Amino acid sequence: MTMPDHATCYAAIAVRDPAADGRFFVCVRTSGIYCRPVCPARTSFAKNVTFVATAAEAVAAGYRACKRCRPDAAPGSAAWAGTAASVRRALALIDAGGLDATKVDALGDRLGLGERQVRRLFGKHLGAPPVAVAQARRLAAANVLIDEDRLPMSEVALASGFGSVRRFNELYRAVHGEAPATRRARVSKGYSMHLTLSRYAAPEAELLVVTEGDTLRALDFADFDERMRTLLARRYGVVTLTEGPLPPSIAAALDAYFNGDLTALDTVPVATGGSDFQRAVWAALRAIPVGTTTGYGALAASLGKPGAARAVGLASGANPIGIVVPCHRVIGANGKLTGYAGGVGRKAWLLKHEGALQGR
Repeated sequence: MTMPDHATCYAAIAVRDPAADGRFFVCVRTSGIYCRPVCPARTSFAKNVTFVATAAEAVAAGYRACKRCRPDAAPGSAAWAGTAASVRRALALIDAGGLDATKVDALGDRLGLGERQVRRLFGKHLGAPPVAVAQARRLAAANVLIDEDRLPMSEVALASGFGSVRRFNELYRAVHGEAPATRRARVSKGYSMHLTLSRYAAPEAELLVVTEGDTLRALDFADFDERMRTLLARRYGVVTLTEGPLPPSIAAALDAYFNGDLTALDTVPVATGGSDFQRAVWAALRAIPVGTTTGYGALAASLGKPGAARAVGLASGANPIGIVVPCHRVIGANGKLTGYAGGVGRKAWLLKHEGALQGR
């Protein structure tokens, strides 16, 4: 089934069209939640939503299931039913812990498929590898258990499907930027991660810059303050932002970039959290040469995942560090300047500043 375009999908969710239920899912950038088209919650602004064909794509991109419309358990929907019988069975096995103690080849044996075929089917239908889907499920379950504060951390790891506490700690730290025990301590005692919020007057708009020492944690336009805080909360839990001066090294890099030294931001140290896949996408974004553009398909191919264009688009949309991690350099397959949360006008300005729109 072909995915409707953004405008068609948004028109359907605006009226909660029952005919759209199961055809696609709604990912809300500002809340980190994904929903069914018929969700009774208030409809988000069009600029804050993106659409995917399956719930697995949303989960792999780091979105959580809405507790009101339950897209992860919608009877007869395309969520975990999948678009092919083999994918449907694989997702059911993964949801039941089918990759918790085994590898993809063992999952393939249960499906009567080879490991390479399983990976190919996931790439084609879901845009995410089996392990990424399984890890997202485990980490989501772990966060619930961590915040409940009932089980010791070793039991949280095992109950979430991790084969070892060491692997659990490593993956959790890589995705969330802190240890599971640190999150529990912050949540149970009301502690938060303390970061510095600075403001920078860029030529086209004021920027919000969030740092920890000389490391950049987030950068967004001032009129998207709520979205930036939501992305930080999704990565790090409770975050306290204290206004303060911009670190001199980052201020100097921004000054140089906006004054014409277009590679000045390339060496700014960043810490993003995120899944392995998201961080791979964000690293690929930083590798796009200044003065050029690319598409989601080409970016996916550069990562060795040619069937994951939609998943790459979702990861790009979840990028917490605008401009420095230059998601504005990705354009639509038709050459149009689409898919930029800060607005097409600002995207056009940045690309013109970088010399990527000459002759257009």
